[in-house]
Amino acid sequence: MAAAGGGVYLWQNQGGTATLAARPAVAVPVQVVPAKAGLIRSVLTYSGAIQASQQVSVSPRATGQLIAVKVEVGQQVRQGEQLAQVDPGTLPAQVAQGQASVASAQARLELVLAGPRATDVSSARAALDAAQAKLDQLIKPSTSDVAAQDSAVATAKAAADNALSTIANTKATLLANIYIVCNQGIGIATGVPCNNITLPLSKDVTDAVASNLTSGVGAIGSSPGANSTALLVANANYVTALNNQISLQQALVSAQAKRDVLVNPTPSDVAAQRSAVETARNTLDSKTTPYTTADIEAARATLAQAFASLAASQASLDQTMIVAPFEGVVAQRLLEAGATVTTQTPVVTLLARVLEVHLTVDEARLGQMKQDLDVELTVPSFPGKTFKGKVATISPLGDARAHTFDVKVFVDDPTQQLRAGMFAQAGVVVSTKPNAVLVPNGAISQQTRGNIVFVVVDGKAVQKVVKLGIVDEANSEIVDGVAAGDQVVTVGQNVLRDGQAVQVRPAAGGPGGGASGAGGGQPGSGAPGGAPGGTPGAGGAGAPGARPSGTAGGSGSGGSGDQRPSGSATPAR
Repeated sequence: MAAAGGGVYLWQNQGGTATLAARPAVAVPVQVVPAKAGLIRSVLTYSGAIQASQQVSVSPRATGQLIAVKVEVGQQVRQGEQLAQVDPGTLPAQVAQGQASVASAQARLELVLAGPRATDVSSARAALDAAQAKLDQLIKPSTSDVAAQDSAVATAKAAADNALSTIANTKATLLANIYIVCNQGIGIATGVPCNNITLPLSKDVTDAVASNLTSGVGAIGSSPGANSTALLVANANYVTALNNQISLQQALVSAQAKRDVLVNPTPSDVAAQRSAVETARNTLDSKTTPYTTADIEAARATLAQAFASLAASQASLDQTMIVAPFEGVVAQRLLEAGATVTTQTPVVTLLARVLEVHLTVDEARLGQMKQDLDVELTVPSFPGKTFKGKVATISPLGDARAHTFDVKVFVDDPTQQLRAGMFAQAGVVVSTKPNAVLVPNGAISQQTRGNIVFVVVDGKAVQKVVKLGIVDEANSEIVDGVAAGDQVVTVGQNVLRDGQAVQVRPAAGGPGGGASGAGGGQPGSGAPGGAPGGTPGAGGAGAPGARPSGTAGGSGSGGSGDQRPSGSATPAR
């Protein structure tokens, strides 16, 4: 019988007597890897369903008949893009009327603000000057005006007197012609009543003479015919002279009246002209200051009212358009054109393009959660592909019974491969150390003194009590006790003692090369499972709570271990 771990052997001789003999210590064969500096992360793994950050059933804001649905399922839409249209009825005409009212009110306000127009002021001033001049003339006519009017009266009187002379001459000529006709004895034949003559000859007489000249001139003879014609001409000249005299007499009366008014105007004429001057002055004032402050305010109020009316009509028209409330994708098209809708009738279902995952985090791990932590997601639909995400919000209110909290993760999916409803595994990277000292998990043993590793120094195993940091599925961070470059025993450490001689055999891999501690060791050994370089581990299951790792030990009597965050390590090169 021999104790392989020491230098003492117990032999039994033929007589059954035991003899103790000393032998040289035998070196224990081990494998080592150097502790290396590398990246290690602490990752909390959860699962959840991908969902849209927003999902709404879009309904119209107006009641009526649906005349168009302008999107299809799967179509991406921008915020404000039209999805469908309800029959607007007369609303477009009301909007057009409102626009016309606004234009009219705007023009009125511009006119009021522009003030007086130069042409209007000039015309009004000219009218006032004319009215004032006429009043001045009434009150005190000028000498030249009186002289001109006297001249007009004299001219009219001379013309009237001349007309009287013309009347006398034409009358004498007419009487001479009547005498000739009647003395020739043809008066009756020609139609001239010689015994009862009234001057000027009546129309009946002149018509009879003219008729007889046409029909009976052959019987009368040429001389009586000429005399009858001369009679008619003399009568016409006499009538013209009489009419001229009447007109000239009226002109004389008018000229005399104007002179009388010019020289001696009546009080009513003066009063009327004064009133005309005042009216012209008021007109000029109104043209010089056409609008008051009240007029301007009234014009502005009218314009504001027109704008408000237009806005109301436009709002009513806009409500017939069903638009996307946010950027997203059409998930369902619920109705077709022709359907009657109300404000409670969904037309399409819209999903936001931003995707999110809700994780249920237990109270014990909530302190590790922070906004903007990186999240890595995988889905069965795309095996081997990792999608990025960020922790967006951490609910301030938890489930009092389950002691869990909701953590929302926004998913970064620029290629838009993910879909709402997919199941995802989410790894939340709660901490990262880029230059941590790393050793394989299988190199660490737990004893009463704490976590230990064996380091080979000058051919002997040196036991080191280590302080652990982040632990992932393959490696552990050594915060204290081992430095980068130390030769850490990964195979054979379970039979070592401090200071024992060792024989180093070539190792197949370095940190991270061994299998995870998922049952690689022998049952009941009490050491974490896993061995470097793919070599089967020698340990069993780790004790509960040994390290913050999400990986359990091998089958055995040591227990399953706590659920811990998983992670990954990248040795520095």
